[in-house]
Amino acid sequence: MADEVWTVTMPKLGETVTEGEVGTWFKQVGDTVAFDDPLFEVSTDKVDSEIPSPYDGVIVEILVPSGQTVPVGTPVLRIGPPGSAVASGGGAGVAAGPAEPALGGSEGPATAPPGAAAPAGESHDVTMPKLGETVTEGTVGAWLKQVGDPVAFDDPLFEVSTDKVDSEIPSPYDGVLLAILVQTGETVPVGTPIARIGEPGAAPAAPAPVAPAPAAPSGGADRAAVPAAAGNGHGGALLSPVVRRLAAENGVDLAAVRGSGASGRIRREDVEAAIASGGPRPAASAPAPAAAPARPAPAPTVAPSAPAAAAPAAGTGDRRDAVEPLSRMRVAVAEGMMASLARSAHVWTSVEVDFDNVERVRRKHKDRFKKEVGASLSYLPFVSRATIDALRAFPAVNSSIDLEARTRTLHPYVNLGIAVDLDEQGLVVPVVKDADTLNMRGVASRIATMAAQARAKKLSMADMSGSTFTITNPGPFASYASSPIINQPNVAILCTDGVKRRPVAVGDAIAIHPVGIIGLVYDHRAFDGSTASRFLMHLRDSLEQRDWEAEVG
Repeated sequence: MADEVWTVTMPKLGETVTEGEVGTWFKQVGDTVAFDDPLFEVSTDKVDSEIPSPYDGVIVEILVPSGQTVPVGTPVLRIGPPGSAVASGGGAGVAAGPAEPALGGSEGPATAPPGAAAPAGESHDVTMPKLGETVTEGTVGAWLKQVGDPVAFDDPLFEVSTDKVDSEIPSPYDGVLLAILVQTGETVPVGTPIARIGEPGAAPAAPAPVAPAPAAPSGGADRAAVPAAAGNGHGGALLSPVVRRLAAENGVDLAAVRGSGASGRIRREDVEAAIASGGPRPAASAPAPAAAPARPAPAPTVAPSAPAAAAPAAGTGDRRDAVEPLSRMRVAVAEGMMASLARSAHVWTSVEVDFDNVERVRRKHKDRFKKEVGASLSYLPFVSRATIDALRAFPAVNSSIDLEARTRTLHPYVNLGIAVDLDEQGLVVPVVKDADTLNMRGVASRIATMAAQARAKKLSMADMSGSTFTITNPGPFASYASSPIINQPNVAILCTDGVKRRPVAVGDAIAIHPVGIIGLVYDHRAFDGSTASRFLMHLRDSLEQRDWEAEVG
């Protein structure tokens, strides 16, 4: 059916990228595709990328042929559900039917100027935008317009919350809000239709009741019949990457999990409940069929006495315990940390640094520095500046690795991420772009400004993406030696712990100097311990021996 055909648009592959050229097509009309299969190549002035499929299904139409350059947001192809028939002549540039393709995202219409009204009788879908390189889904916050309201191009339409940032999404069209397709609080993947906008003066249709999930046994044999906005790996039903990862890691059979979300969608909580109750698990010897045939009613896999919602695994059962729901940010941080641990080969190494050289300069100039730069002259600006120079000397530490492609990308610039604590509610990592082009004053000023914006929740997604190396700084909390988790897609993270006055050997004498531990956690896939140790030695020697007086002045 027409409402089951999904449109894939030209992605935005960089902050300043406005268009892309379609390169090689890896799939053709009529081919079956699975979620994450490479579909086509895109070339921009920044990068060449393979674009994966966001759905399971069949390619029913290719809208842009190889070699053609189109703006970001332009429909590139259409994918139908598994088993879809391909219309005759549904090749590149040939319309498969009378319906216009749905335009997605918040960049505005691809074939009309900003502010253009929809032609008579035409409506456009607004989809969940991709608000960052690693963002795969978003939660709809407040709706700023209601059904029937007129909207103008660039009017704020709704709010989106991701694990990185909260953003207002502007309208890409002039017209009338005909339908709200995703309600406040719902989390959906990037590309999911969120709202429908029609021509100015159009009357919204009477709201159609949402079709309930069909009554099915707990085994969920009829899951494939539940309509969904997109399929991504489970019989056409909508699954987030978190759901798929949790199920895969814990051996949960998603076909036997009943979803509690909209249209029967399986949510993270449903998988966690299945894990806690000890089932259901897939049969080890049963191969997965290409298409899900009708199956007999399965025998119950969970004893009838099992509770519907299992108690928290870590709970003690003591009535004095206070159980509270995790915030969205806490869950996002937790999932990001676990994903990084699973992805990288984490190794920690450290050096002891005598900060006496730094401390003498810091005490002498801190008041003037604060007045002139607007940032405190703490240890962090010194460490950041020395780190930038060490990254130049050891480019492998300032790199990214793609083991599947068997490549390592060396970054000839330093985009320095600085972890910021949000009053113990979570962490964000604002990024100082091209930090290697700044002197110490510039680095200190940018760190202070971005940290303040982070705590005020005023950072954009662009402010928190693109890091090539990250520093986390628990030192103000008097930590001794910490081993942080790598901020993906970096291959290393530096930790500056507390500085304390201790006795040290100075020649043949003993003196009391400020001393601290600086640690490096690195991905052993990208480089080895010798590189990590030499990098830290370079950093230590800079802090202990450089003429910081000239740098600060």
